[in-house]
Amino acid sequence: MVFPTSSSFRGVIAPGTGGRWAVGTLILVHLIAYNESGGPGTMIGAGIAAAFAIFSGICKSSVKAIQIYYIRTTHRTDFFCLFLAKWMDILALFSACAVLVRTLSSSLDAMTGGLVRMYILGRNSPANEPWPDVIGVAVIFLISAMFMLGLENTKIFSLLMVSGVAVMATVIGVVTALRGNFQQFTTEPILPKGIVGLFSGAALSSFSYSNDLLSGNYCKRLMGFGVISLVLLSNELIGACLVALIRFSADRDYEAVPMLAILENKDFHKAIPATACLLVLTCSGALLELFPEMYNHIVHLTTSEWKILAKQIGYENKDSGSPILAVFTGGSLCAMLAFACPLENLIYILAASNVLATFCRAFYLMYVPFRPQYLEQQNETSLAYSRLSTTPKPASSQSANNNNNIKSKQSVWFFRKPSSVSLAHHVLPKKHANSDDHSQEEQEREWLLLGEPPSPKAPNSPPNVESTVLSDQISDIECIALAKPENGGESDEDSSTDIDAIVDEYRQKVKVSTAGPFDNNTLRLPTALSWKFTVLFIAVMVCGSILTSIGLMMGETNTLIAGVNLVFIPSAILMLFPRYDQVTSTSPAILTCTVTMFGSIVLFAASFAMSWPALLLWFLAGLFLFIRCDTWCCLCLERPSSSQTLIASVSGTRTTIRVPRPPKGSIVPCRIVGHS
Repeated sequence: MVFPTSSSFRGVIAPGTGGRWAVGTLILVHLIAYNESGGPGTMIGAGIAAAFAIFSGICKSSVKAIQIYYIRTTHRTDFFCLFLAKWMDILALFSACAVLVRTLSSSLDAMTGGLVRMYILGRNSPANEPWPDVIGVAVIFLISAMFMLGLENTKIFSLLMVSGVAVMATVIGVVTALRGNFQQFTTEPILPKGIVGLFSGAALSSFSYSNDLLSGNYCKRLMGFGVISLVLLSNELIGACLVALIRFSADRDYEAVPMLAILENKDFHKAIPATACLLVLTCSGALLELFPEMYNHIVHLTTSEWKILAKQIGYENKDSGSPILAVFTGGSLCAMLAFACPLENLIYILAASNVLATFCRAFYLMYVPFRPQYLEQQNETSLAYSRLSTTPKPASSQSANNNNNIKSKQSVWFFRKPSSVSLAHHVLPKKHANSDDHSQEEQEREWLLLGEPPSPKAPNSPPNVESTVLSDQISDIECIALAKPENGGESDEDSSTDIDAIVDEYRQKVKVSTAGPFDNNTLRLPTALSWKFTVLFIAVMVCGSILTSIGLMMGETNTLIAGVNLVFIPSAILMLFPRYDQVTSTSPAILTCTVTMFGSIVLFAASFAMSWPALLLWFLAGLFLFIRCDTWCCLCLERPSSSQTLIASVSGTRTTIRVPRPPKGSIVPCRIVGHS
């Protein structure tokens, strides 16, 4: 198989895609087939992992379009959810680098026939997996020193990695053709460890697919689907070869490098040193690709968008151009992880952290569209503005009929609760023909300050017209044109008051438009009540996913059916709730987020038992950094001040509105002059 690595694809394929492919094809697939679920289970799990990777990539592409700086300064919960996803991605890369180093160390030991293990550690360490891994720690520090001195991953390293994977796949195919038992396709059990082994293998195989492949325009997404298909094809071919080469046994000892054990069992002893050399070459190329991605994530946490770590960690050396402290920090943590954890625990930490990061992103994209951006005052009586009439109303039968119509229309309207603050219009009497220009200007200013259109409503229009807060579609030119007075002799103070009201209206993102009480085209915006029900339904969906995982692991059909119903029935109900359709430029559908959350919890449950201590420790470390950043360090999570919001205070029967003035300066006058 040939993997695209030319310079023409560097802008299309995300960094680290080749390294993940090499780890999945040469390490994870072998470990799954030999130690977890056998050959047939590996092939089925690879298909499940590819489907999960597509949903995960859709969610990751949506999160990329979010402005982290805005989220950090306005929404603490959202920022913590996105930070936790990135934090778990860093742990997954740590574990991937440690897995590569442990495989490389075992291959170096196999090249010498086990002499290195005997000389350094003695004979008490298990075969093919020396522990403590002194060789692996030495390799990590060597790689870290090379990157600190300015090493860059070039096309040569990628070409060597792809060549090593291609030669290894050829070796596996030749061994299968010479010594493979093809009758095992019919005799080998499909799920020797049951559903648990199937989903644990799918969770382990999910790291083979990059989450950044489905971002960008249509061509890039199409290329991403092609890359996912190629990775799936390579994993399926390797799994098919392993079906004919391996007979799964649950009582067999854990093997760190199954390929070397297969060559030994099939009497290819002379090929073991050469295969070990190919593994060293391939693991080195993958490590040189994943290691920069790991410490680049650490550098991202020091930027002005995140402000989690100190800026000094991300500083680059003027000679080498490398972030020395970030490289040293990442290399030290990888060395500790490779030294302390056996390979069996490392691959489960890798799978669980990768799946948990996907869950955090899907959970964030699930609840954000339903959260109201502008909460209204939830009072028994709606807040209304009315203009004080300076002339007495003419008593006529027509006005009485109009008032009766208004009452009847309002009684019908109040059957449904308004979704926004309504501004009730009052029908004005006819103006006298001899009214002067000054009274017209006074009326214009009154209507302007009340947030109404620039002219009163004509008396012969239908009385059931309401002004509803809809959206922020008003333009700057319209706002400034409304603020320009018609009479040039008006005082500067009055003009400033009109401009302040218009700028406040624009800053509060209010557009005044007409909508009837039974208009079906009225935009339905989320409210506080709908948001509370949304939180409840999402909690039910999470509980249903957990219940489904328990039913799958324990083999209880009733629990499984109940859990699936608790996941997808609330999801279908949420589709009827008011929401913002375009939170980001590529917002996924509700069903996509539901399936991603559901799959993440199921795969996480299959890999939780062997990884929960490391995950808990890493989560507590991230929580400490987040709280320290919020409280003591950089105070990055500022809440919006009270002067930026509309504050209503109710005392008795009188309602007063305190509206802040816009910042004074030369910005607004310049804009007015420019559009005059």
